[in-house]
Amino acid sequence: MTEAIWREFRLHVGMPHLQPGRLAEEPIIKQLGAFQWQAVAALAGQAENAVVSEAGERLHISMISVELGMPAGRAWDEFDEGADLCFRQCTGVYGHKLVEGLFLFDQEPIPDEELRAIAGRDDLVSGRRPWAFVTHGFITRTGSTWAKLETPRAFLERPVPELAAMPAGISEHQAVERTGSIEGFTDWAEAAALPRDAQTGDFEHGVAPETDLNAAGVVYCARLPAIMAGAERQLLRERLLLPLSEPLVACLGPQHRRIYYFANASRETSLRLRVEARFCPAAAAAPAQVRTLGRFLFRTDVLRASDGVLMASSLVEKALRVPGQSKPLLTEWARWLAHMPGRG
Repeated sequence: MTEAIWREFRLHVGMPHLQPGRLAEEPIIKQLGAFQWQAVAALAGQAENAVVSEAGERLHISMISVELGMPAGRAWDEFDEGADLCFRQCTGVYGHKLVEGLFLFDQEPIPDEELRAIAGRDDLVSGRRPWAFVTHGFITRTGSTWAKLETPRAFLERPVPELAAMPAGISEHQAVERTGSIEGFTDWAEAAALPRDAQTGDFEHGVAPETDLNAAGVVYCARLPAIMAGAERQLLRERLLLPLSEPLVACLGPQHRRIYYFANASRETSLRLRVEARFCPAAAAAPAQVRTLGRFLFRTDVLRASDGVLMASSLVEKALRVPGQSKPLLTEWARWLAHMPGRG
């Protein structure tokens, strides 16, 4: 057993990491996975492509859960092109097969003194910096469903930072798969359901091999939040009794996401997404350069269209942040809010 080590990674924000007006979620989730793999390979004392199972087969790490959060008062639009981000990451291993990654990131250096008080996810959540809690398992390159977990041979030969208990993301993963309920979003039950037309909340996504598959030939786990966002946007634009405009929907940015992965797909032509949406209006606030008008919560499930196998489930809170001088968007929101039941 070894002591926990907080590694440091750097990212210079450029065009590949951005969407209009802010840092994009998908490239950051991809980067978190890459940093985690580098940290795991360092524990194994090997290059990423040299980590093998007990039987000598090359291993990959596959995401089991990802939780990504912004503290109150902070948002993705703080980070623009040219920003230099500092990531601090700590790896823990459970049962030689499961990996937990604790992440903090920000534009300023994150000192070691600040990290000494962080022992788990709850400490990340209560802090003042953007954070992530990521779990992975080791798999070989096999079929299109969730594969059998493997043990890296190196983890049996070298000391690793062992966790005393199963990571929360793993135990929650099992509960979500069994019950379908994602906990941790206290506003979900109180949020207002969005008035919709008679159509279902089901949407289809055609798999594009050039962008949706990873090097192992299966759908890239880090791509799913962006694929989910496409279905969520379609719901807001096409399935509400009073749809939102594209410019207004584009102002939505994630504040807190939990996503759990259950299976994968390799040669699927399409995925089916089921979306449920609710919203919470913002409290009255003084005019500001950027105004937070409300928060939307989306529960989204991704299934293989061919056989209906559940691939992933996510619950995400997104803040509607609009430039304070954008009168058309502010007017549209006021009109939309006035038509919500109980608010007209």
